[in-house]
Amino acid sequence: MAARTAVRRRLLWPPLLALGLTLATPLPGTLPEAAAQDCSQQATGEELPENAGPYPLIEQLGLRQAWDLATGEGVTVAVLDSGVDGEHPDLAGAVARGSEFTVVPEEREFVRTTPDRQRDCPGHGTAVAGMIAAHRAEGDRMTGVAPGAVVYPIRIADGVDRATPNTLAAAVDDAIAADVDILNLSFAYPVDAEPLRAAVARAVDAGVLVVAAAGNEGNEGRDDIPMYPAAYDGVLTVGAVGEDGQPLETSNAGDWVDLAGYGQELAVAAPGGGYRVEAGTSFATAQVSGAAALVLSRFPDLTAAQLADRLTESANPVGGGRGERTGAGIVDPFAALTHLDGTAEDPGGEAAARPGHIPVRPLPEDRPLLSPTAATALGWTGGLLLAVALGL
Repeated sequence: MAARTAVRRRLLWPPLLALGLTLATPLPGTLPEAAAQDCSQQATGEELPENAGPYPLIEQLGLRQAWDLATGEGVTVAVLDSGVDGEHPDLAGAVARGSEFTVVPEEREFVRTTPDRQRDCPGHGTAVAGMIAAHRAEGDRMTGVAPGAVVYPIRIADGVDRATPNTLAAAVDDAIAADVDILNLSFAYPVDAEPLRAAVARAVDAGVLVVAAAGNEGNEGRDDIPMYPAAYDGVLTVGAVGEDGQPLETSNAGDWVDLAGYGQELAVAAPGGGYRVEAGTSFATAQVSGAAALVLSRFPDLTAAQLADRLTESANPVGGGRGERTGAGIVDPFAALTHLDGTAEDPGGEAAARPGHIPVRPLPEDRPLLSPTAATALGWTGGLLLAVALGL
């Protein structure tokens, strides 16, 4: 845990936004003032110490075993966030040329651009992207869950908290148009905005696996306070557990939580090439997106629904069963990569044709080692040999 304890904490993202954001997003029809961040307060980090041990998630998630089977190659994960520093050494070559949305005080609400250089002022998006696809560093001091995957950054220049629902919806549509495989939404807010709901539904219909954070308000499972986009239909929602595998009290609860990842303090990539310490459901969500990239890399014909099922069915239950903070349990990449369907089915049936599906066949019936005829012949042969031996 040296890498986790040696990096000084830098929580430069405002408290309500960090780690599974609770947004003060304006309701539909309202427009915030346009004041795109100029990075005058650029988030930065520090170097990892030379004696930092292997990254904790490698052991917690069994990543070395998983990497023997897949690294995420060929899979693109969209990160709708504060941007991604594509020049970070751990992400070099892993960040596609994404898009940027800037809110404007006009009827159109926002402007979309395709910047030549990716940037990230608060650093939250870079941390999430690094958790998904950072390269393996020397000594495995740092790594993403799927180091072979590609990140498609969608930057909300003014901050996700200031974006209108129509802006967020356009950003989701941008991910669909970019033909991404997985969409990571490491933010949450307690408002069901119709434009965003419709955009998420379009992503689900387009075959994109949408992975969203449950948020960090510790809502005690009150059904009257679901979080969005986490609670939308078709979304794979992620809560957080601590390093001991127990649910974090700050992780929101509800029957809409599907899965959990590790949300304890961890070193994460920071803009400028350094690292800082963060925690919460934002990064648990990134772990699930990374695990999904590993599985899809090995089984590219899986649908988004099959991919989500595979991740939940192979999860490690917390407390012996399903929980409102952890869903089916803690994501297990290796188990998801090697998951066997526990039902015996017709080898030629529909289930056998599902990609990544290996039906468990029934045990063979107990049969005698020899047929009656062979047993009789063997008996006579033994008797003759015994007679010869006695005669000698």
